[in-house]
Amino acid sequence: MQEIVEFWDKSGFGFSNINEKQQLLAWLDDSSFLQPKEVILKAMNIACANNKRRLSYVVGILKNWENESLLTEEEIDSYHENQKSVSKHKQSAISTGRQIPRGFELDLTAGEE
Repeated sequence: MQEIVEFWDKSGFGFSNINEKQQLLAWLDDSSFLQPKEVILKAMNIACANNKRRLSYVVGILKNWENESLLTEEEIDSYHENQKSVSKHKQSAISTGRQIPRGFELDLTAGEE
């Protein structure tokens, strides 16, 4: 619990917002995570990396993980690794169009008399 509060304070989520700290700490007891402290800290790290130091952002991450049944840090890491590889595959599968043959000249007046 102390580790979460210290991370909250040091990372710029806001010193004085005790209500938000309590809401976040409720996830320690009221979530289905098997490693709640580690998962909460992971969500806070992601929020910081995205420069979104707000409780609503962290809670959104936590809710997404719960909805996906990602209950441990390992499951979360594995899921995100799979998402990255799917994203890379989609990017490489996107066609950039047909190659224009060398020497081709576009003549917009062709066929007109």
